[in-house]
Amino acid sequence: MRSISILFITIVIAVMHTSCYAGCNCDDWMQRDGYCVDYIKDKIPIFPIPNSDEEITALRNKDVSEVAAGDVAIFDLGNYWHVAYVEKVHLDSQGRATAIDVSEMNYGKPISFADYKKRWGTTDENEWKRALCCGVTKRYDRMSSRKNVALSTVNQIWSPVSAMAEDADEKRGNAVVERVKEVINQFFRFMGRDL
Repeated sequence: MRSISILFITIVIAVMHTSCYAGCNCDDWMQRDGYCVDYIKDKIPIFPIPNSDEEITALRNKDVSEVAAGDVAIFDLGNYWHVAYVEKVHLDSQGRATAIDVSEMNYGKPISFADYKKRWGTTDENEWKRALCCGVTKRYDRMSSRKNVALSTVNQIWSPVSAMAEDADEKRGNAVVERVKEVINQFFRFMGRDL
């Protein structure tokens, strides 16, 4: 009898400390297009949506100190990365960037249960916990802005101008390689041999 009581208490304690919601399946939240990357993708259609930390790190194509209006500021928020559109750059007396104004979506504190119930009309606490797990904030699917964001808080910059220049350089490089191949093939044909 004593062992059954201990087993029962152990099960109750384990259930109390276990998340009752079904993991972090965020597919439905992603389909609603309310995340920060959705906002950036609307502003800059060529923005590549990263799927891993490595892909996020690979987005860096410009030094933070060279930030310009129209770039994407990337922040590491611990459990999540966040992207914001750079609206304005603030410069010091020497012309160096010191802060930025940004527009963004889904930035802020996690959504409270009261706000979740009010906004989505549900009282399902497990769905709210899943929303938290999926990184849903009070400003999910809502544009907001911040002024004078210190440049020291920005982890990296992605610039569409730099991305287009890199793409153009790659295309030019490929065109040169193809032209060289064509010249070599013509030479060998002239010499009576095909490659």
